[in-house]
Amino acid sequence: MKADPLNDYVTNYVRRGYTVDSRTPTQVVLSQQRRLGLLWWVVHLIISALTGGLWLIYVFYRVLRPKLMQVVLTVDASGRVKRD
Repeated sequence: MKADPLNDYVTNYVRRGYTVDSRTPTQVVLSQQRRLGLLWWVVHLIISALTGGLWLIYVFYRVLRPKLMQVVLTVDASGRVKRD
């Protein structure tokens, strides 16, 4: 019996910090929140200092609502897994 071809791909993404949002026999939707790196903090704190703190509104917005990266994995009839 042939193993589920999606399991290996899903396992690799989960190891990298992704979570499974939904799964069907032929499709998996994974997501991960993007982290804000050190360079992002330095640049935006400098901009905040230059604008008298007004830029902090944007910084707080980004901290409270981080971007979400989504990956959709599908398997076709021949067993090949494709990333969308």
